[in-house]
Amino acid sequence: MHRYLLKLGPFTVYSYGAMLALAFIVGTILAAFRAQRSGLDKNKIVDLMFYILVSSLLGARLLFVTLNRAYYAGHLPEIFQIWEGGLVFYGGFILAFIVSVWFIKKNRLPFGKVLDVLAPSVALGIAIGRIGCFLNGCCWGKVSWKWGISFPFKDNPPAYAEQVYGGLIPGDALCSLPVIPTQLYESLACLVIFFILVFGQRYKRFEGAVFWAFILMYSAFRFVIEYFRYYDQSFIFGSFTVSQLISAWLFGAGLLVFFRKSRG
Repeated sequence: MHRYLLKLGPFTVYSYGAMLALAFIVGTILAAFRAQRSGLDKNKIVDLMFYILVSSLLGARLLFVTLNRAYYAGHLPEIFQIWEGGLVFYGGFILAFIVSVWFIKKNRLPFGKVLDVLAPSVALGIAIGRIGCFLNGCCWGKVSWKWGISFPFKDNPPAYAEQVYGGLIPGDALCSLPVIPTQLYESLACLVIFFILVFGQRYKRFEGAVFWAFILMYSAFRFVIEYFRYYDQSFIFGSFTVSQLISAWLFGAGLLVFFRKSRG
């Protein structure tokens, strides 16, 4: 749990940003390798990954700021401080998917094949990125004395700061109350999904099956893990979180695709 990897005067390397960068680099290398093996132009895929990087960061930040608009209305400069955390995966995923559809059609690439090439990179990228969340102390789970991990006061991680703000611990506490490390659970789950996609792709029955298998597995897991994550009441939409509603919609879409393809 180290928010900062390196500090040299005014120059700071944030763990969160470093892990996101690592996730993108590894994901791009993997996508290029898989593209070449699939007979696709790997340079086009690398170009697409750049578009995905920009659009995913923009979409993820936009959704986070939207969900926390009351706070950012009074802290406008902080909207751009993404290196400290504050990204919602689904916001980035949706915008990146839209941009990818545009890029694929513009370059006349095979739609399903490209999505299959990208899917393992997305799973592995999430696995790496969630480690960054853990090091940063964000995206934490609910308080649990049995299954929780405490965040030390050093560098004032979000989990610690939120508990001080909420009156759960005093301002001079040495660490936070133990919280469920949902970041690590998601990282592990996505690593498992990654291996399932890579080794199970030989059994796919249609182009795009690998991508939609990712959608089914990740959305199902994300729906469940949301019950164990901490959320301020402003994040709740009815009885479900925004991410749960998106997960349910994506899971239904995935089932529909597999159903239609199996009948076709």
